[in-house]
Amino acid sequence: MDKEIKIYDLKDPSQYEDEKKFWKEASIDFKLSALEEIRESYFKLLNINKDEISKGLRSICKITEQK
Repeated sequence: MDKEIKIYDLKDPSQYEDEKKFWKEASIDFKLSALEEIRESYFKLLNINKDEISKGLRSICKITEQK
């Protein structure tokens, strides 16, 4: 993926089309990596222990697998 930097006026509607195109063309690995980065930033912002969240997620996964 080539890197391209564009500077938009905040009222320019074409920025939303470019954003949609960017995320549509991005690989699944890139999207998951970006999502994980956002999650970790959110946990740090709220001072949430990541291990506590993982325990809850494992419980949800177990319940889902049993069905």
